[in-house]
Amino acid sequence: MLQNKMALKKSLLGVLLCIFAAGLIFAQAAGATSSSSSDLTKRFLQKADDQYSAMQYEDAFKTINAALKLSEKDEIPGNVYLLATQIYTKLLEKMTKTKDYTYYNDVIMNLQTYPKINDDPKIQKFIRMIQQQQADAKDAARDAKNREMMQDISAKQQAQQQEMVENLTASTQESNKKMLETFSDKMNESTESIVSRMNESNSSLIQGVTDTMTTTLDTMDKRSNKTIWIIADSTLKLIAGMQQTNNQLLLGGVTDFGGMGLKSAGSSRWGVDALPAPEMTEDEKAELKQLVIDCEKLGSEIDAVTKRKNNSKNVSELVYKLAMKLGLNQNSSMIYFAASMVYDAGFLAVPEELLEAESLTDEQRLQLREHVNKFEQYLGFVPRKYWEIFEEAALYHHENTDGSGYKGLMGADIPQIARLIHVAESYNSLISRRNYKQIMDKETAIQELESKPNLYDIDVVKVLDAIV
Repeated sequence: MLQNKMALKKSLLGVLLCIFAAGLIFAQAAGATSSSSSDLTKRFLQKADDQYSAMQYEDAFKTINAALKLSEKDEIPGNVYLLATQIYTKLLEKMTKTKDYTYYNDVIMNLQTYPKINDDPKIQKFIRMIQQQQADAKDAARDAKNREMMQDISAKQQAQQQEMVENLTASTQESNKKMLETFSDKMNESTESIVSRMNESNSSLIQGVTDTMTTTLDTMDKRSNKTIWIIADSTLKLIAGMQQTNNQLLLGGVTDFGGMGLKSAGSSRWGVDALPAPEMTEDEKAELKQLVIDCEKLGSEIDAVTKRKNNSKNVSELVYKLAMKLGLNQNSSMIYFAASMVYDAGFLAVPEELLEAESLTDEQRLQLREHVNKFEQYLGFVPRKYWEIFEEAALYHHENTDGSGYKGLMGADIPQIARLIHVAESYNSLISRRNYKQIMDKETAIQELESKPNLYDIDVVKVLDAIV
């Protein structure tokens, strides 16, 4: 009996020793695996850093992604995130300069996987710039296609006119030759005018041809020149049909007012929507009228907290006049007018003591600049179809043409509405009574704006000089 108990104890002890030994082996294996993974991450990190230093951003992008992937099972080290953010930023910046977007979709997908990198402001800035570049490229392709279609229409018109002149020459009597030559010259002049000024205003050019031909017809004796009059009248009907096609083409290519959708293009192509604005429905007119009323009310509240009397009224009226003078149509100019009353809505979220401070620390200045990002809660009444205009007005009205503004946009990347507000607001500030500025007369204020092409769109400043 005693021998059996001793045997049992020895057996249990053997089992325990086996289990303990297995645990030691497992722990050593796990430690070795962890150490191996850590070493591999370090090698990837060093290689990515070398590629980054050599400005091989595409290769560095691939390598740092491998390091991120390797670290996914554990918490990703801070130094990996830091280098990844630097590499992503430089790669995106390179894309904005070369316009080579080969890795753009890969970057976007990875930013969704690693939101900590996506939160970097510089990365967001370059993503917005790339999106704007891609939108501009689409606009340019569409405009090129529109020009090609208009040139085809013009070529067909010239061929029909030439055929008309040839038929007319064969059938016209000797007494009508001089009048025929005059009429042909008028037609050729109008055709050349259409080709040379196609990009300026297709609709108005066609109308000009119509007016010229109508004047010519009025000088003719219908009874003695019946053949000429009948052919010319047919040509007028042809041009009228072309004008309808032309208007549909341009309206479809520039802005869709069927749903009253508006886009504030970032380029400097002022007046691309200079055709007469399509007629609004009664519901649309009522909606726009209510929008203006709501903007006036909010604009008064903004003026009250910022201590800038009539600022929203003065700036919005200037923006409206500038938009019309630059060639935007009535509908677009009215939306710009409304948005320019509430572009500073973010000031309503700024502490009152900060707005009333006579001097600001660097930290307070940064806090004050945040007003451009705090507008959304106050513009809930704006219809969705107008939202992009209001958003661009609020976000980008402190952008400078040299890229030194709040968001870093520059030149033609700054939306049109923001460039108009920047000029109008600065001009109003220069001629208004402020605690921290000398009052300038209008001429001196314009000269001040013209002296800073690094800040303001000089085309807008020139138009401002013409209307004030």
